Amino acid sequence: MTTQEELLQKRIRELEKEVAHLHSQIKHQQYGLVWLDVPEAFDEESENKIPILEEVPELAIHHDDGKPTHILIEGDNYHALTCLNYTHKGKVDVIYIDPPYNTGSDGFTYKDSRFLDKYPDGAEIKSNNPLKNSTWLSFIQKRLRLARELLSDKGVIFISIDDNEHANLKLLCDKIFGVQNFISSLPRKGSGGRQDSKHYAIVHEYILVYASNVEHFEAGRSVKAKNDFKLFDETKGAYYKTQLLRKWGDNSRREDRPNLYYPIYYNILTSQFSLKREHDSDLEIYPMLDAEKEGCWRWGKATMQEGFNKKCVELQKNKKGEFIVYERIYEETSSKTKPFSSWIDDIDNSTGTGFLKELLGLKVFDYPKPVDLVERILRMASPKKDFIVLDFFAGSGTTLHATINLNEEDSGNRQCILCQINEKNICTDVTYERNKRVMNGYTDSKGNHVEGLGNSLKYYRTAFVGKNKPKEATDEDKLTLSKKAGCLLALAENTLYEQKSTDFYQIYSDEKGHSTAIYFQEDGAAYDEFLNDVEHINGKRTVYIFSWGTADEFRSDFEMMKDVTVKSIPQPILDIYKSLNQ
Repeated sequence: MTTQEELLQKRIRELEKEVAHLHSQIKHQQYGLVWLDVPEAFDEESENKIPILEEVPELAIHHDDGKPTHILIEGDNYHALTCLNYTHKGKVDVIYIDPPYNTGSDGFTYKDSRFLDKYPDGAEIKSNNPLKNSTWLSFIQKRLRLARELLSDKGVIFISIDDNEHANLKLLCDKIFGVQNFISSLPRKGSGGRQDSKHYAIVHEYILVYASNVEHFEAGRSVKAKNDFKLFDETKGAYYKTQLLRKWGDNSRREDRPNLYYPIYYNILTSQFSLKREHDSDLEIYPMLDAEKEGCWRWGKATMQEGFNKKCVELQKNKKGEFIVYERIYEETSSKTKPFSSWIDDIDNSTGTGFLKELLGLKVFDYPKPVDLVERILRMASPKKDFIVLDFFAGSGTTLHATINLNEEDSGNRQCILCQINEKNICTDVTYERNKRVMNGYTDSKGNHVEGLGNSLKYYRTAFVGKNKPKEATDEDKLTLSKKAGCLLALAENTLYEQKSTDFYQIYSDEKGHSTAIYFQEDGAAYDEFLNDVEHINGKRTVYIFSWGTADEFRSDFEMMKDVTVKSIPQPILDIYKSLNQ
């Protein structure tokens, strides 16, 4: 090897060493959010066992009306989200949450595992707590990581928050959901005027919006308030509003968009528009910025002709006698307009409290979100009408109420899942009771009967089985899990109605001809009876069978049956739970 080659190899080694050093520096000096993790404690049973869901049949609400069956889960949302990661991983299209704002006076309580002897039920986090922000971030991070796994590829999450944690939450969500998936931070009017603020009356808060995958996210459109549409078209029998058809603002001059500068013609006798002069008396109209400055239209000629055909162009005369052309925007077509990112003056936050008091007869919950706010979020979240909605800080249950209202409005088929801990009986006495009345009907404080909107609901509680955590599950734990997994499996298949239950198997169904059959015993004494029942079920069938391995050994038993999918338990459940802790 020549001296020159040796020098080149030496330089290459030096460069490689320098690159490795720089890589190490970058790896250990990341930009982002750093805080002291505050360990959260749970009840000893829930901390050392396998989480499941158990139905509370006496709280089920059923209406045979073809409308969706919604889910209410009572329990800590961390455990509820763990269970949902088995039943709904990648299936949830919209998440809306209104978590504690960590104001220091909002009652946010945290079980710090280091101080359980002193605070066995958790300590309220006050403004002077030196770990105030770290505690809240430790709390919310665990739950958002679980929530991220639930979102579908087109899914989106909306999170209400105020200035106390907005900046921290933005950085945290950038890390969890990816900064590239950030959609917007929507400012909106909050609760009251906050006259106790030292310098300014703080009236705003925010809604942070992140997509699961921004490349696949398709935003819905917010329907404008009815009082925006003050004009009435008797021919169409619809309200509308007008918008200037000439372009304004940036790039509104003729030289900016010369192809959008052209005349249109209006016949006063027939009230017809056209792109060419058809009568000598036709008015010739150009998009003028003023008497001398030439502008441009917002539409090209093809779109303009389409507007003429649809009768959504009109002519008005201003005070100077000049003819101005406007677009008509009808109430039912306004969804084509992108929603604005600021909602400061749109929705009054105080209406939530008044409505809930009217519904339940007394003030039972502080600062519930207004129904029309969540309705707007659901409209903006997706153009579809049949998606799954999740709220794991359900509070008074506004999200389910809004989902029911929206389904009623547009004949949608949205399904809502709520999670709420039952501290101070909020889940049973407020979340559940509110939506029970919305579904069944109620009498308001004035004695007026309000008709129910129907829909159905299944009520579940988080529970725990086995003697060990999922990672250390023994054979005994697996047997116990398989016997108690019925509700999880029924939820996973959205077959929520139990048709048969024995000591060996269960059968669930939905109202559309899909059934789930579960053989949960290692003992095969009733297996032939189970096969016979499955064979006589009509429609699509999903079969779960207890197995120490996979379901392959049982597939041949169902080869002669159509529309049968065979799966095993309990290992797939444990595998999901294990992956959450990696």
